[in-house]
Amino acid sequence: MARIEPMESVGEMSPIPKWILVKAHDFWNRQDVRKDKKIPMQQVKESLLMTDESNRIPNALVIELLRKADENEDGYLDYDEYMKFAEAASTRSRGRDTFSRAAMTIIPRNERTVEKRTYFQNYSCCPPPFFMVLATFVETGVFVYYMVDMGEKMEAAGPAPIYSPLIYNPKRRYECWRYLSYALIHSGYMHLINNLVVQFVLGIILEVVHGWWRIGTIYLSGVLFGALAQSISDPDSYLAGASAGVFSVEYAHLGNMLMNWSQMEFRWLQLVVIIVLSFSDVGFAVWDIYFNGNKTKTGHAAHLGGAIAGMTVGTYILRNFEKRKWEKYCWWASLLVYLVLIAVGIILSATLPVPGYFPSNDNAPIWNARTYFFEEKNRTH
Repeated sequence: MARIEPMESVGEMSPIPKWILVKAHDFWNRQDVRKDKKIPMQQVKESLLMTDESNRIPNALVIELLRKADENEDGYLDYDEYMKFAEAASTRSRGRDTFSRAAMTIIPRNERTVEKRTYFQNYSCCPPPFFMVLATFVETGVFVYYMVDMGEKMEAAGPAPIYSPLIYNPKRRYECWRYLSYALIHSGYMHLINNLVVQFVLGIILEVVHGWWRIGTIYLSGVLFGALAQSISDPDSYLAGASAGVFSVEYAHLGNMLMNWSQMEFRWLQLVVIIVLSFSDVGFAVWDIYFNGNKTKTGHAAHLGGAIAGMTVGTYILRNFEKRKWEKYCWWASLLVYLVLIAVGIILSATLPVPGYFPSNDNAPIWNARTYFFEEKNRTH
């Protein structure tokens, strides 16, 4: 039988957009190897779930075909019925298909159930992703507040409100909340924008896929371990910014991708992007620490701490539900590594037996910090 050529419409159906028509016919011709205008539903299901065929047709069409396969797995799909499914897919917006495909790239192929595909196809941002949106608004609000409070011109890099009770202050390490709250402070609008962009581009999609509490746990785990790593490696430095949390989310996705390598779409592209970003950050850190005569105030150890937290906590939380035996050991080992690192960091930060390593504690009332800051500012002006 000759190859089936694209048609403008089938029966009494309304015309199908050309881009869907072409993709639908290409898929049919790849599946209809016997050219008899019918395909076993089992073959359709295996093709969509176990290969990259699902990336070549609209997500709405994939959903219809999988539903049909679940209802009648031992039956056949004929050409006219298939084209009705293609017409149903054509009524869905291309924008939603783009979003659902973005979500699919971070889900292992064997976990892309009809329910998940339908959820992403119909997702309307109501309710919106909770944690990343909340973090973005709070970080932006805090930044604007301190710019107004300091009366400073908004600069790309600084200044930071070192008098804030939120920033990590090495002389007030005993105020435990600072190991998390420093993420709300940013030094300059470029510092803020860089973090917010990653939170929106990657963080929101990950949150939609995995849930707000999983991403929130990873984010805060990175913030905490980033602060401990920075305070121990550079005991005299202040620390501000959500970069450790952002790095944690990025590397949590990397850990999850490696755990599900064979089932991930565009895995090599994603891996190359992460490797390029990683080498760029490491290269900048090496240059800044060892070769830059006018060192920046970047918290390189905090970035590293966030990445380690993401790889360990993320591997445990964003685990593969197929539950292969070796993965169970990997999950628990990852969690144990993170907990040990946190325990060691806390112990060293509190009891490091090196006299004078950490600066002396500032025990002045916390509300005096702002007054002192502005007195010094007025004196120097």
